[in-house]
Amino acid sequence: MPLVTLSQALSIAEENNIGIGAFNIGNYESLKAVMDVAVEEKLPVIIQIYNRLFNDNKARDFSALVKVMAKNVDIPIVIHLDHGKTMDQIERAVQYGFTSVMIDASELPMEENIDMTRKVVAIAHEKNISVEAEIGRLLPKGTVDCDNFLTVPEEAKYFVEQTGIEALAVAIGTAHGVYKETPFIDIERLKKIKSLINIPVVLHGGSCTPHDVVQQSILAGIRKINIATELHQAYIDGIAIQSEIHKNKFSPIDVFNIPVVEKMKEIVRLKMRVFAMRS
Repeated sequence: MPLVTLSQALSIAEENNIGIGAFNIGNYESLKAVMDVAVEEKLPVIIQIYNRLFNDNKARDFSALVKVMAKNVDIPIVIHLDHGKTMDQIERAVQYGFTSVMIDASELPMEENIDMTRKVVAIAHEKNISVEAEIGRLLPKGTVDCDNFLTVPEEAKYFVEQTGIEALAVAIGTAHGVYKETPFIDIERLKKIKSLINIPVVLHGGSCTPHDVVQQSILAGIRKINIATELHQAYIDGIAIQSEIHKNKFSPIDVFNIPVVEKMKEIVRLKMRVFAMRS
């Protein structure tokens, strides 16, 4: 089926009180793992292309591949620019046929973040493309003073009112990468934010966040959960295993990669089922 916008996918999540997995892919194998599981589980999925992949033609090529693969399945699929930092990245995502973009100006002062986000909304909405933005920042490793990073509910309300975005990424205690300690996720802060805004809320740093906490956040209003680290680590681990098995002997790349894809599919399936409240 044709690609859908982020707004359309999140409407499905809202109707069913579930979260949708947003998976950062980096090659054909990671894309295939995500697409295969989404089809098997009959769940919508968000394919994320990180801003780094706009440094060359990878984002362009992946967008073409996603569109071809989507034509052969009947599940809602979004192709989304993750953590867009520049107007050039936004404009190229629009040109490549992305159905959703994220502008991350969260490190700027509030009014500058609003101003840049408004510019992105104007460009994207002209092409019926959804916009995600961010307020607050994920915790750097070793952070003690969380209040200087977490999203302030009243500021979230103001930001949404001033920008016209479709989804808001909030900082409630998650971090990118692997946790050394069990994180404290501020569910009460999330509930307060959700009570003040009328759009879906996004959880970044979903990898390694305890599943029970993720499900609590979904019940409190999270509709999109970003996953990168665990998927990429599964690929690296799979490659290491296959390299040992095939050491000093020839193996066609496509055959070599079959178990690697299966290893990634295990992670994707687990996450999708957790987000869909199936486990």
